[in-house]
Amino acid sequence: MQKIVVITLSFLLFACVSGAPKLTGEQQQKLVSLPVLTKDEQPGFEYTVIEDLSGADCSGAPYGGRVWGDAEKAIYVLKAKAIKVGADAVLNTSCGAAPLLNNCWVAKQCTGTAVKKLSE
Repeated sequence: MQKIVVITLSFLLFACVSGAPKLTGEQQQKLVSLPVLTKDEQPGFEYTVIEDLSGADCSGAPYGGRVWGDAEKAIYVLKAKAIKVGADAVLNTSCGAAPLLNNCWVAKQCTGTAVKKLSE
């Protein structure tokens, strides 16, 4: 019985994704215009990869509670993380359901690659 409890607690602890980081006023302004592109879209500039990121939401939209998440809010978290690492765009973005993430039945999780524009 103790093994089951330990395994369950470990699973719940490791199934967490951090929320949006705190941004400065300048970073908030950049977040509004940060391009978020899918796998089929290209940014139109040469870039270098910074890192792969993920963002999740379990706001229970539109009714509240910790039952499911909202993809738009998960994209916001993804964009905030990208701004924090100095990205000029997020590429290869995709969103989907993530069961039992962040203590939520079905959170929305979005992933993407933060990239920095190369100097011209």
